[in-house]
Amino acid sequence: MRNPMVFLMFVLVALATGCASEAENTSNNQTDRVSLDLIVEFEQDVVYPTSVLSFRLLGTERIVAQAAEVTFTGRSGTGADVDIVTFVDEPGREGDQGNIIVEVPVDAQVWAEIDPSPNAVFIGTISIRLTDEIGVLAQGSLGDQELQFQSDVTPNVGNVASGLYFVNQHIGVTGENFVRPEEGTTWAIVTGTLTYTDTTLGERDLTNEKVALIFDDRQNAFFPIDAGVFGVQLADFTGSLTFETELRNGQKFAGNSQAAFDVTLQESFLGSITPDAGSRGQKITMNGRGFIPTSDEGGYGMLLEFNGELAYDRGGALDLTGENVIVRAPDRVLDEERAEMAVWYEIQDLELYGLGAEPGVFSGTITPVLFDQYGEQTGLPVPTTFRILPDKQVVFLKYLPAFSKALEKYGIQNVEFEVRRRIKEVVNRDYEGVHVEFVDVQPTEFLDYATIEIGGPDPTGGNKFGYDNTCNVQSQKCKDTDNVFLGDYLGGVNANSADQFDTPYGGVFIESFDYFSKRLTPENEDASEEFDRILGPFMPALDGKPVRGTEWPSGPRADQIQEAVNMVGSVVGNTVSHEIGHSLGLAFYPADRVRPGEAFHNRLPGDNAIMDSGGERPFEERAEINGLGPAKFNQRNMDYLLEILPEP
Repeated sequence: MRNPMVFLMFVLVALATGCASEAENTSNNQTDRVSLDLIVEFEQDVVYPTSVLSFRLLGTERIVAQAAEVTFTGRSGTGADVDIVTFVDEPGREGDQGNIIVEVPVDAQVWAEIDPSPNAVFIGTISIRLTDEIGVLAQGSLGDQELQFQSDVTPNVGNVASGLYFVNQHIGVTGENFVRPEEGTTWAIVTGTLTYTDTTLGERDLTNEKVALIFDDRQNAFFPIDAGVFGVQLADFTGSLTFETELRNGQKFAGNSQAAFDVTLQESFLGSITPDAGSRGQKITMNGRGFIPTSDEGGYGMLLEFNGELAYDRGGALDLTGENVIVRAPDRVLDEERAEMAVWYEIQDLELYGLGAEPGVFSGTITPVLFDQYGEQTGLPVPTTFRILPDKQVVFLKYLPAFSKALEKYGIQNVEFEVRRRIKEVVNRDYEGVHVEFVDVQPTEFLDYATIEIGGPDPTGGNKFGYDNTCNVQSQKCKDTDNVFLGDYLGGVNANSADQFDTPYGGVFIESFDYFSKRLTPENEDASEEFDRILGPFMPALDGKPVRGTEWPSGPRADQIQEAVNMVGSVVGNTVSHEIGHSLGLAFYPADRVRPGEAFHNRLPGDNAIMDSGGERPFEERAEINGLGPAKFNQRNMDYLLEILPEP
């Protein structure tokens, strides 16, 4: 069989684009759009009636497409001409920042026009065009494609090996015609008798119980020891299997059978945890066998029992034995060998409780306990000594695709990396000495972390620079004194913030920064000629020519480009520091700990003070030019930050 992976380089067509100034909301005269070489990945060659053709467009992180047009041009295996055009609204993306994914469900149009009877072959070219409100953003074609359209999806599954297994263990099987999750399900239908090791439980008959095979590719899949079918208790199963495929459209295809399938279920156990120290919200990985996720629908799950003593660094200890044992579900079960759990805590009336509430050392055992509607299985424990560290706040700088598009407005999209680097320099400097870590890739070592979206336009149309919409507790006026909530999300829509302040959207909105342009907002007393001087050479709305990749870092405009990078990065970084400060409970006043306050900015503005209100923070201070800036936290706010987030 030929390799179905196809890579094709294609060049983005240079097209005219427009950006709106805050003052006039009219298009500018930008005529250049950055040209990129993109790679298209496509991995399918066998198509069933419910298949979804998936095209992955590499290098499209910066492209904001509203639609895609996919064209199939060629001939069928019988020699008939094929010319199919189908449209996809709002193409998907890998996460919020990754490559664009164009998915074409064949049952919407393609299958009917190819008309397999029962099979057909398409040979030809697949063309893809990405578009926005202006026109074509990118286009390319995949030539010499061959797609096999098959109406018959009868499964032929090889032998599922009998043996000793843990609950949720996956057994590899080979076969033919396994279907992808979006196409439907290949089922193993289980019939037989489950005999429990605990003789008081007796036996349980299983009749036509369905286990979904887990797709790997068309010839390989996994049979899971499904807790919803086989249960969680120690037992022996003797029976048989029959295979069936059910497509998403309801079509069913009966497959082959396996006369004998015998399983002995083993005892789950926890072998180790890593790391052996962590702060509130940090991810701890549990390693063992026989782990299962919790399923409300299936009525089964797994708990972890913490049995021992928690000795606090401040002195004293908490007894966690007998009735005081802590019982918690893991946050995520990755597979039957690994589970993840944040260093656990609870928030009650804005007070912290639980294992991670304050620094100390837990000594004792952690035991997995599996349960279902028929009973429990208490697994083997692991002796554990775990240190709870002081709080650490991790902040994810989440750059949205609209951020890249907004840099295009300012003419500096080709130095986006340098702008991001400057933003990170600013926020790290502002929080120097405080136990805060800023990252620009999604954290993996913490399950509880703050996120701030950095995008383009203000969704409200109000031209805000940034907003902390993390209103966690309405009755407390949304002020998070002592940073009780680690997982703040400054972005998206927050209903509590909408109810409290009529401002649902959060994040940083960099398209609004042209408010500081003297030319674009001549009657604005906050505008600065320095904005126009620095960005004028590059910003199309100011008659500038955008930075080209060939002129950085050694072109004749390198010094001007560096100044623009520093200015934009400083203004954005200052805004991030200010909004994250809000999420940490700033501006702080001692009375906030007695009764949650409503003052979110410094009551007495100072020079270069980060938590002053927007009107007290002039452009030059934010941009760190002309002797103003860098802004800092005033002494009261910095003392508060060092108290709640001291570095180890």
